[in-house]
Amino acid sequence: MPNLFWRKSTGEVLNVIESPFRTEEQLESYLQKTKELLSDLFIIKRQVRTAHHEDIPDMIAFDKEGSVVIIELKNGPVTEDVIPQVLRYAIWAETNPDSIRAMWLELKTKPENISITWENLSVKVLIIAPSVSSRVLRLANKINYPVQFLEIKKFSAEKDEFILTNQLEPEPEAKAGVTRGQEVYDRDFYLANCNKASVPKFFEAIDIVDEIVREKKWELEKKMNKYYVSYKYGFPIVFGVTWIGSKSFGLFFKLPREKAESIVIPGITPHRYEDEWKQVLYKIENPANDVRMLLPVFEAAVRHITGIEQ
Repeated sequence: MPNLFWRKSTGEVLNVIESPFRTEEQLESYLQKTKELLSDLFIIKRQVRTAHHEDIPDMIAFDKEGSVVIIELKNGPVTEDVIPQVLRYAIWAETNPDSIRAMWLELKTKPENISITWENLSVKVLIIAPSVSSRVLRLANKINYPVQFLEIKKFSAEKDEFILTNQLEPEPEAKAGVTRGQEVYDRDFYLANCNKASVPKFFEAIDIVDEIVREKKWELEKKMNKYYVSYKYGFPIVFGVTWIGSKSFGLFFKLPREKAESIVIPGITPHRYEDEWKQVLYKIENPANDVRMLLPVFEAAVRHITGIEQ
């Protein structure tokens, strides 16, 4: 059995003990209160009752692409029974967009710049549990909805808590099936959906961010999404380049509001702070000049998400 120890700055060494969530309800409440763990999802409702009264998705959320995300929580090892369960939830969400829309309209505050196509609602699935077997990862390919898995474990030492997360993807099959909603988000996509005059500058900004990541030797995964490009450290996003409407774009950084406000960059000010996503947004006018000016914010975001000093 592996043991985890925490060596404090004082030199004291503490044994870090796994302290599992007692129930799924406790896990659900913890995720709701600790929004940093799912900072790229906007949760709109918990414990949603579908037309089939025995089917109750744990959480309904939206991501930045405007897709509805069905979140299923398990407080123990995930078995293959979860696959038909989340499939029923996903089919319900796709065939009942008016129900999802009613939940959305009931919200008093909503994130900006989420574009939802209610007539053709995109549906994804996120399964969160302490552990997921390889068999379940293989079976996830059998349903025509994008599925992600997040392993999550809680540890404690004295009064401190430690959360260990591990993002898993469905295991690829030898013969790939048809997966719904798999678009290629590249220059051609953006030229077709955004202002053509702005697309070259958008990609210029991405190239400069790529250079910074290489120079700093940050081990981040780059992912092209529908209307933004993210740089991830495992499951959480650290920063990214995003469209603001169809003509302008900016850089966003995952930082607490107080930390974001403490960073002063001469000649450039934040466009806004987005509480729903826990990020600060800077509008970019001239990528060649503006992106590198924000290097202190890049470094702060990396330090905040990874805990690694720059």
